[in-house]
Amino acid sequence: MERKTLMGLALVLASFAIGFYVARLQPKPVYANSNCVIPQSYGACRGSIGPELLIFEDATGTVRLVHPASGQVFGTVIRK
Repeated sequence: MERKTLMGLALVLASFAIGFYVARLQPKPVYANSNCVIPQSYGACRGSIGPELLIFEDATGTVRLVHPASGQVFGTVIRK
């Protein structure tokens, strides 16, 4: 009985050690820098549509869809 307990304990400890080692081998995420400038006149960022578009709304109710990497406006909606 004692030998089975020692083997089980050794197996659990080996599993933890292997899991810790494998977790350290995973690649780190890389965040690219963007030199894009989005004018403050576009207003506050209200949300996003996936990773591709940011939604901005200014004080007059104009909503713009802006690509974060290029700063290009893909759509404008004027609310009344």
